[in-house]
Amino acid sequence: MFDLVGHAIRRQLWLMLLDHQGQQLSLLIPIDGIPLRPEPGSARPFAVAINDILAREAPGGSVIVTLERPGSAALTAPDQAWASELTHSFGKLMHVMGLFVAHDDGIAVLHS
Repeated sequence: MFDLVGHAIRRQLWLMLLDHQGQQLSLLIPIDGIPLRPEPGSARPFAVAINDILAREAPGGSVIVTLERPGSAALTAPDQAWASELTHSFGKLMHVMGLFVAHDDGIAVLHS
């Protein structure tokens, strides 16, 4: 993921879609303009759209979600809020293979 996202520049989400065998699809989706903290349910429309894409292009597929945000590797309260929102919104519709945060120095696992 680090090779695809690189060092954090701005606050955005990256969605990587995988087929049912865990192979990456050719679609890497950035979502910019996200707030510091998500509103409850705000990621749901993205999750529904991704679920529709997976149903058409890769039935049984999954997603890897990366929160890009400048700053240190230390997970913050807003990071945790995003982890909870993403897990809730995406996890109800599809398998989430990984949840990460891209920060100034690399990539870290983001737990909800």
